[in-house]
Amino acid sequence: MRDRRDDIPLLARHFLERFCRTMEKPIEGISPEAMTRLESYDWPGNVRELENTMERAVALETGREISLKVLPDRIAGYSGSSIGVPEGQAEGFPVNGVDFEKEIAAAERRYLQAALEKAGGVRTRASEFLKISYRSFRHYAKKHNL
Repeated sequence: MRDRRDDIPLLARHFLERFCRTMEKPIEGISPEAMTRLESYDWPGNVRELENTMERAVALETGREISLKVLPDRIAGYSGSSIGVPEGQAEGFPVNGVDFEKEIAAAERRYLQAALEKAGGVRTRASEFLKISYRSFRHYAKKHNL
């Protein structure tokens, strides 16, 4: 896919439509920022990696379009070059810092919701998808009111 970057938007939209249909999600498109990141990523896993990325994004997205927040960090944080990044600042890290606890809690909740959705609401299966014990799953579900 590195040599055929023009195919990335077409494939991404194809996978988006397919997974929206199977998961019955009303997602209408991909945000320009997310599409830019998808197009600039090198895709070492080729089409299969893009397919898996779009499946994950559809499962996690709660809005009307795929956003950067549901893309894996390796893609969402990828910039292709360090132009415009101040010296000494990590690429993709917010200038004003980040509320670490809030971000971790949001990620936990997204993963719990996606696992529950994939498991059809069956909590034991959701815990298996997350590779955690059922007891841990119950703890996190209670913590996030799920």
